[in-house]
Amino acid sequence: MDHYVGDEAYERSAFVKERESLVALAFSVVTALLLVVCGVGPGLGRYLPVIKPVLNLIPDICVVLLVILAIFVPRYNTRFTNAGRVAWLFILLCLLVAIPSIATLAVQGVYGLRSMLWGLVIALLLQTSPLPIRSRTRIRRVLIGVLVTNMLVALFQAVVGLNAVELQSLVEAGSSFQVGSQTRLLGLQATGQELSMVAGSAFVWVCAVVVVRGFKQVGLFMLILGGTSAVVTLVVLQRSALIGALAAIAILVLGIGTQAVNSGGRAVRRIASIAGGCIFAVVGLALVAPDRVDLALARFQSLFGLSTDYSFSVRQEITLPVALRLIGEQPLGYGLGASGPVASSFAPAGPLAAYPLGGLAADNGYLFVALQVGLPGLAVFVLLLALWVWDGGFVVLPPQDRMPPRAVVSFLAAIMLSGSFWGLTGSMAVIAVLASLGSWKPPEGGPPSFSVSSPSRRTEFV
Repeated sequence: MDHYVGDEAYERSAFVKERESLVALAFSVVTALLLVVCGVGPGLGRYLPVIKPVLNLIPDICVVLLVILAIFVPRYNTRFTNAGRVAWLFILLCLLVAIPSIATLAVQGVYGLRSMLWGLVIALLLQTSPLPIRSRTRIRRVLIGVLVTNMLVALFQAVVGLNAVELQSLVEAGSSFQVGSQTRLLGLQATGQELSMVAGSAFVWVCAVVVVRGFKQVGLFMLILGGTSAVVTLVVLQRSALIGALAAIAILVLGIGTQAVNSGGRAVRRIASIAGGCIFAVVGLALVAPDRVDLALARFQSLFGLSTDYSFSVRQEITLPVALRLIGEQPLGYGLGASGPVASSFAPAGPLAAYPLGGLAADNGYLFVALQVGLPGLAVFVLLLALWVWDGGFVVLPPQDRMPPRAVVSFLAAIMLSGSFWGLTGSMAVIAVLASLGSWKPPEGGPPSFSVSSPSRRTEFV
């Protein structure tokens, strides 16, 4: 039997393609599992406490698996943006800061490192791993399903109120949940803060996709997600989400007429249609939950009179001055895990345990970063967010694909002015995937093509 060199090359290339397909399948399945656990896991854990330890462990396992799988994902002509380069710089800086943090407070330092890098690592893994269309579609469907489920559960809570189990979970989390006569919504998240992050980021993401692509190309479920997330962003009673949504919409409007949104007239009409749809949805909810909608609108109005707001006054007079004084006393930071959600869970241990307001809870995401990695780390972090908004991702993208992630990151950058949202790992995983969807495009040039010749076959592989 004759044996040709071309046959060996053909079989070898077929094996490589099959291996790449299996890696892409595994990558998409692991990412989908991460989204499900981070998106609905807290809700499941409330009603099935016995599975909470498993649910808490699965996200870490998923990220480790994604790191391993990313090694085997083929990369062709991947070009990092300036945001991608600064992202690696921030990771390196955090790893250096983690050494003394872990040496001093081992467990707290490890969790602090995890909290600081969690969303960034997930975004980098997704954006630098070019996947086939089928894998991207799987992840997108799971993402939309998780988000829509959260929004529908939150709207149900808005109408009937939170039950005893949900209220108990809020009390155990130590989260403020009462606003006037209404409770903050949870959806399937752990706290109202996390639901507001998920809802607001989903809303601005859908808005950006609609403005760039048009209503016909987004599909029914994305339109449902856009309408429900808009209402939840308002009635969750978290003003930070409203601030973030307004900032992201402003960035979207400023992009009209540029390469990212090159059809100005259509974009304006789409934004007007989105605004009309949001008003219609809010009016619909007001028919069944008038008290909550009235309070939500009053909270929105209060954005323009924050100087007389009690919580804002506490931040301005106590929390922020204490945080700034602590940063001035230690400009290089107090180590990872010293501030934010991780520090609060380890209290009274930690270098800032004596300062519950301004130390453990800085009420500002940028001061939260500075308290841990110092002013140099804060400078790199701010540069990272600015370049991420400008470039739209960590790898080079076509102009039209930059706008959706740009809107999501703008939302995140804005809400961090009023809280340590970067450290909420569950919702940050969802936001990281949202901010990375625009990056899932075939790399420039694609994989190298080559020909295999033999007397029996000639085939080109791409």
